[in-house]
Amino acid sequence: KIPSIPVSRRTPEDRQKDVDNIMSWMRNGKPSNLDSPDGDFAKIDQMLPTKKGQSPEDRAKEIEGVLDWCRSHGVKPVDDGSVPGFKKIGSIPISRRSPEERKDDVDNILTWIRAGKPEDDDMADEFKKIDQFLPKRKGQSPKDRAREIESCLDWCRQR
Repeated sequence: KIPSIPVSRRTPEDRQKDVDNIMSWMRNGKPSNLDSPDGDFAKIDQMLPTKKGQSPEDRAKEIEGVLDWCRSHGVKPVDDGSVPGFKKIGSIPISRRSPEERKDDVDNILTWIRAGKPEDDDMADEFKKIDQFLPKRKGQSPKDRAREIESCLDWCRQR
């Protein structure tokens, strides 16, 4: 069974009129008297996350898209506060490696590469796994490769 493709029940002209009404509502400071009769513009606007660099027209189209979806599915946008807000939690302290320790890692990886990537080295297993996952760049020097492996290793240690 193939799922149906969602089709709007409203004409493109009606949908554009909604976008224009939302734009007018936004330009005038989002007053309640210019909102839809049920206050749907404000409810949807509060529920949708704002996107960085989003133009007012894109925002209006996004709000209209949600409004159209709600109308097509017989759903009323309701902001009853039943969903709790997000709580910010503090970051987990992690020990960062010093620049000297990171340089030592680069030197160890470079020695491992120059030695033909032997498998008897203490860290060879970690180096080998990362080396296999990272794409090799054309013309990449062994030192650059060692830095790239170390950078990935450092990132993994922070996780």
